[in-house]
Amino acid sequence: MIRVSVDELRRVKPLICYNMIFDPDANFKTILLRDLIYSTENVERILRVIRSCGGKLRLMPPSNPLGQMVDMAFVFECPNGVEEVIGRKIEELGVCGEVQIIKPLDRRVAINLFFPIICNGRRAVITPDILYGNLFEEMRMRFKPALTQIFLYQLGVQAGASLAELLKDILERYKDDPINALRVLFHYGRAFGYNVMDRFEILDDKIVLEVLDGWEAKALKKRYTSPQCHLTRGLIEGFLKKVIGGEWDVEETECVAMGSETCKFIVRKKTK
Repeated sequence: MIRVSVDELRRVKPLICYNMIFDPDANFKTILLRDLIYSTENVERILRVIRSCGGKLRLMPPSNPLGQMVDMAFVFECPNGVEEVIGRKIEELGVCGEVQIIKPLDRRVAINLFFPIICNGRRAVITPDILYGNLFEEMRMRFKPALTQIFLYQLGVQAGASLAELLKDILERYKDDPINALRVLFHYGRAFGYNVMDRFEILDDKIVLEVLDGWEAKALKKRYTSPQCHLTRGLIEGFLKKVIGGEWDVEETECVAMGSETCKFIVRKKTK
């Protein structure tokens, strides 16, 4: 057994999102339990019902994994009609307010029923790379390179300040600590699929960040001859300005979009 920090983790297995799953061989059934008293004992009782009726469990996401009273979906496979039997038996347990059997559009598809998605008290949206990648590419095709760079950079500055506001409770203790403030930023990036910190180094008056699998550069397919993470560069600057104060300069010197293994950023606080 070893102890490692999040900063030391590199590539691990991906988190497979269950928000929409397609299985061509599946016959999904979904039962939604409203106002379930969320406890290990109650969940085990529900699972025993599903198994005793011949159901094969596939997913069982709660609306809030830390809640005491939650809505909870049970996605399973069983012969047609058996879901009605399972639903009635779960009702008899008396552990939830209501049992709802969800009518599917397609038996091969299971979707997340909970809406909206909430992160730190704010609504979040999951966007696949085919959508944001096309957005980044179309901007570069339709606008001049300088205009694209300025627009994405300024957008990043605003986004960085907004992200600092979202994470303000965590960042409260790091107002005078740009190193750990940046670590919080990249922990957020890892948690939500934006990037992974590969290397973090302090050299004289600058901070060197090397980033793996950055969402912005990865979407651009190694087709460029200059660094392209304009949004990320602005985000780092806006984030530090909001958390630490003062003016910051962020330069990208290597980029996956150019064929590099990582995206490298040099961060300096501007002096008057």
